[in-house]
Amino acid sequence: MSDNVIRFGGSHIGNQIALHNLKAWLTGCNSRNYVVVSPIPQLLDLVQFNLQQVFLQELDEEELLNEIYGFYISTVDEQPSEVYSDLAKQLVGLLKGIGLIGDYSQALKDQVLSFAEKLSVEILSSLWNEASIILPEDIDLQVSSDFGNATFLSVDTFKLNKQEPGVFLIPGTYGINENNKLARTGKTAADYTAAFLTKELGIDTLKLWGLDNDFQRAKPAIIENPEIIKRLTYSEASELAYFEHYSFHPRTVEPLEHAHIPIQVLSPDTPDGEVQTVINTETYIEEQIVKSVACTDDISLLKLDGPGVGLKPGILAKVTNQLNDAGLNIKSVITSQTSINFILSKENGAKALKLVHKLGFSAVTDIKVVNDVALIGIVGHGMQQAYGVSAKIFAAVANNKINVILSGSGASDLVSYLVVQESDKEKSVREIYKAFF
Repeated sequence: MSDNVIRFGGSHIGNQIALHNLKAWLTGCNSRNYVVVSPIPQLLDLVQFNLQQVFLQELDEEELLNEIYGFYISTVDEQPSEVYSDLAKQLVGLLKGIGLIGDYSQALKDQVLSFAEKLSVEILSSLWNEASIILPEDIDLQVSSDFGNATFLSVDTFKLNKQEPGVFLIPGTYGINENNKLARTGKTAADYTAAFLTKELGIDTLKLWGLDNDFQRAKPAIIENPEIIKRLTYSEASELAYFEHYSFHPRTVEPLEHAHIPIQVLSPDTPDGEVQTVINTETYIEEQIVKSVACTDDISLLKLDGPGVGLKPGILAKVTNQLNDAGLNIKSVITSQTSINFILSKENGAKALKLVHKLGFSAVTDIKVVNDVALIGIVGHGMQQAYGVSAKIFAAVANNKINVILSGSGASDLVSYLVVQESDKEKSVREIYKAFF
């Protein structure tokens, strides 16, 4: 029987049903089963919070230790293991040192945050006696030195393949760079880690044991019981991953796409591993074209306006370089001959405005940031080729008196964007959803 790589979300560690069903599903698998684990979300939040607070107030070591121990006790119903206690003390000692120094590098930040997944794996190990832990450093899981957003480069597959059949738990969001320093591949990037290991080990399918937020037609808080999408392409899944109501790392498809390795999202609610969603390279166009109406209000709009914006070369390149050098991510760019519009996260809008003002463009007459807006993403292959799809979208918003501030299509035929007032976000989703489903 072939080996398996399974991503197991940290939010499922305390879910007895999800864990029981995974164990049952693996029963009888006489193979190596690599379970890549993301951190318990609340534990990661606790570590991040204390890293931010360490400069503002003196660290209460005992209180923090008790909070960390609390995750173990409430989940395992036992006192923390020796390994868990040692990890907790190492973390608290590191935070105390950062507080005394008064600063930390991105590399040190990655080191601190990695304790969330190491602690989470130790909790899972205590619930799963048959499983062993393999750390990324044990298998020479090499990454680039882009701390906080590193790229996987290589892994010692010989060390993995020499393991006897069994279950192996791997902390899922970091590797080791060429200087033997720990670097994380992003927040909750266990999907990406699992994908890389799947490709390197030559395994035919990546399995995700449930998602915190399934691939549904729309956000459940807006649309009641939206259907789960059964088939997605890599591109569609990656596009949806940028909307926070989907819990899928956008870089997951990178290692898999050229090798045509599919992804299966399995239901954690049954022991038979029921497939909920399949993600692969096969372009499957549904009758209504649109597969999902996604949304986010975590955006701001950086606008550069002027009659010469479209004629003056280099404006777009200079702005993107400036923002990239500052580590500010651009979600999308929508342009016309008189305006360039950058869609950024809400927190990055003001930062970007200051940076762009310094560039001093003569052809730009007005630079501003628009807040209190939302982005609606209508996703599905065939969007630009199918007659009437755009008309349906704009009729749905116009007939309901929703003002579209900005509209545009992505770099492919699978998405159309609308920027609307934040107060119109839910109404926009509901009306566009009704137009297609």
